[in-house]
Amino acid sequence: MKKRILITCGDANGIGPELGLKLFRVKELTEKFEMKIIGPEKIFGFYSKRLKIKAIPDTQILNLTYHGNFEPKPSETNETAGRIAGDAVKLGVDLCMKNYFDALVTLPLNKKSLNLAGYNYRGHTEMLAHLTSSKNTFMMMYSKNLKIVPLTIHIPLKKVPVSISKSTIMDLVISVNNNLVKTFKIRKPKIAILSLNPHSGDGGIIGGEEKKIIFPAVKLLSGMGFNINGPFSSDGFFGSEMNKKFDVVIAMYHDQAMIPFKILSGDKGVNYTGGLKIIRTSPAHGTAFDIAGRGNADVTSSVEAVKLAGFLAEKN
Repeated sequence: MKKRILITCGDANGIGPELGLKLFRVKELTEKFEMKIIGPEKIFGFYSKRLKIKAIPDTQILNLTYHGNFEPKPSETNETAGRIAGDAVKLGVDLCMKNYFDALVTLPLNKKSLNLAGYNYRGHTEMLAHLTSSKNTFMMMYSKNLKIVPLTIHIPLKKVPVSISKSTIMDLVISVNNNLVKTFKIRKPKIAILSLNPHSGDGGIIGGEEKKIIFPAVKLLSGMGFNINGPFSSDGFFGSEMNKKFDVVIAMYHDQAMIPFKILSGDKGVNYTGGLKIIRTSPAHGTAFDIAGRGNADVTSSVEAVKLAGFLAEKN
């Protein structure tokens, strides 16, 4: 039986609708999965006509019909576009929670538009955790070359050091380990953890977080039976390709995770939310307002997101 994959439209003024149109042209996906997409039918029609991409069949669209005379304006931040994106996610979560679909793939939304519409979240990860009443969720950047999880996500860099503690590290590692065992079926995950400071703090000379917080957390986790090593200085870790020896890497902050991930994964990276009560993936990029409405959005990451969603649905 085909796995049922539900896709959200993303921001109507970004590349989300274009990616949606293109996904339904990928034979590898349409033959393997039962796919449907949420969003106003007229928005998909707008981009289909503008970009000369074959329309999605009506039977594969869950039509949001209540947004008045809104017409997409590519590249513009807009409250209605944010409401459409938020409403699509909300409906998608509800349908997956009720088991009408096996997995959710969310196309990119714009955080400013989302907030203008009254959805006060910093991003998809936080919104999905709230809507599913899920605790201990995390953002995993996934590809065949690297799985990496940032301890802190959408916060200013200056707030990262005070957000790191033994308990936050231990809670995250336990959640990630359990998810890899349960969802990815990795029997004994090999976990690496990165340092916060250059050279792992040089024994406390250029930062004490490694000595006071990160290493003690690693020691406690090791004593509990987790297969974890570190902290590793990120430049030497990735420079020597040590990442290939581990199933997952824990980074201390957003860019420490995203920079090596995007270099090593190219256009095939996927954003996966672990710890949710549903399976959720998304492409590893944003709304790309700079190219919205031009027809040259790369669908590769979205294709990989659907594949991962289907793979996890088949395993669980």
